[in-house]
Amino acid sequence: MVRTKKSRDAEYRLRAFPVTDAESGHTSLALVVETIKEFVSFHYEVLLSDTREKNQVTLHILGLHAPSSVMPGVGPARGIRRYDNLSGPVRVIVRKVDGEENMFKLRVRLPAVQLLAAPPHPFVMFSTEPIELPE
Repeated sequence: MVRTKKSRDAEYRLRAFPVTDAESGHTSLALVVETIKEFVSFHYEVLLSDTREKNQVTLHILGLHAPSSVMPGVGPARGIRRYDNLSGPVRVIVRKVDGEENMFKLRVRLPAVQLLAAPPHPFVMFSTEPIELPE
């Protein structure tokens, strides 16, 4: 009997979209990793470490961080990174603590971001839908 891999629900969403600095007018690429699950107590942060080699970015998800303030909030946990001078074909790898990873191939021509390839059974969904970022 042949075993098939069970489809599972995604745990995270990767958002890739252009961000323009209001003061300088400079446009960069924002990569946001957020949980699919929304939290109702606080705005948690997704702890990320990242590495960049030419046109490849690797985002390591290190866990969630509770906020230092006690301000209540509702929404997903988010980790945000901004990158200058990324254009053309770009690989974005998202890696969990257990070593599992998803790789996305993008075409970046700011202000446009296009998904070229995604993994077949990802734990990360992909979106180009922008969100408002904190200053």
